[in-house]
Amino acid sequence: MKSNTLHSAILLAICTWFGGHTVFAQNMEKDAIIGTWETAGTIMGSNGEGWVMPHKHSTPDCGKDHTAFFPDGTGKEVKYSADCEPIEQPFQWKLKGSALMLSREERNITWHILSLEDDQLKVGIQIRPNSEHKMYVAYNKRQ
Repeated sequence: MKSNTLHSAILLAICTWFGGHTVFAQNMEKDAIIGTWETAGTIMGSNGEGWVMPHKHSTPDCGKDHTAFFPDGTGKEVKYSADCEPIEQPFQWKLKGSALMLSREERNITWHILSLEDDQLKVGIQIRPNSEHKMYVAYNKRQ
C-alpha cells in the first residue's frame, strides 16, 4: 500500500511539473518578454537541460552583452567595443505561442522558449534554418 501511494505521489509530481511547463510555454504573454535580458550563457546538456556555461561578454568592464525587447515589437542586441561604445543591432520581434521570432533585414531567426521563471529566460535557437538541432541559451532579466 505504501509503495502504491509513493508511486502515485511521484507520478503526480512529474505530471504537474511537465504539465505546468507545457502550459506555461503555450500561454506565453508578450509582456513577459518586454525588458532587457543579459546573456547568462549556453546551456550544456541535451534539450535545454543542464548547467549554464557562463557567457564571455565582449568587454565585461564596459557592460554586459544584452538583448532588449520593446513593447512596439522592436528590439536591439547590444555588445560593447573596446572603447566601451555600445554596438547596437536593431531588430523586429513577435511572439507566436512559445516561438519568439526575430527579424533584421533579410535574416530571420526563431527562439523556441523553453521556460521563463525567476527572471531567467531559456531558449532553443536553431543552428541552421532547416535543422532540428538547437543551441540552448539562458538570459537573465535586468532589474
